[in-house]
This record gives sequence, structure tokens and C-alpha cells, in this order.
Amino acid sequence: MRRMIALVPLVVFAIACSSGPPPPPPGPPPLDPVGTFDCYFDVDGMGIEATMTITGEEDAYAGSISSEMGTMPVTDIVIDGQAMSFVIDSPDMTVFVAVVFEGADFSGEFDAGGQGGFVTGKRR
Repeated sequence: MRRMIALVPLVVFAIACSSGPPPPPPGPPPLDPVGTFDCYFDVDGMGIEATMTITGEEDAYAGSISSEMGTMPVTDIVIDGQAMSFVIDSPDMTVFVAVVFEGADFSGEFDAGGQGGFVTGKRR
């Protein structure tokens, strides 16, 4: 009986040590950038509305962006988790854009040859 009483704390201790912390919650699903987005570029307080369309598949995305300034290609699209970077090739300059998605929305910044600003967008 004494042995049984001595074993109870050891068994309880072993059970307590064997259970680890709960697994972390699953992260968001992989980002699929394919689709059409309503975008807003803020350049020194001036707003430019645009529509961006992305097509293709992983490692082969392409797209275009249309605004009052015309339609320009979107290239070099890179996905990293929920972040996306891409390049807008305008006739006058190259615009580098980096955004982070939260659900159907994204926000981020862009740089156009030293002049930059903020960009937001929403999936249609």
C-alpha cells in the first residue's frame, strides 16, 4: 500500500510533464493574388483611383493597372506570406509597390523614383 501511495505523485507528475502547450492556431490561407482590385494611390495628398487585375499562377503572375493615366503592366509580382510586392512599368518611371493583405483588403507603400506615397486596395 505504501508503494502505491508513493507511485501516485510520480504518475501525476509524469502525466503533467507529458502534455505540452496547445498547438498554435492555424495561420491565414496562402495568399492568392489573382483577381481584380479597386486601388487608391495617395501621392502628396492627391488621390489616384485605379483598377488592378492580376492573372496567372504561382511563380508566373502578371497583370495590369488602369487609371486616368492609362493602362500599365504590373510585373515582378512576389508573394511572401500575406505580403505582395510588384512593379508598375509606366512610360515615365518605374513604380515599386509593397502591400500587405488583410482578408480582401490590402495597404502599403510605393516608391516612384524618390517620390512615394501610400496605396490601399480592395478585391472586387
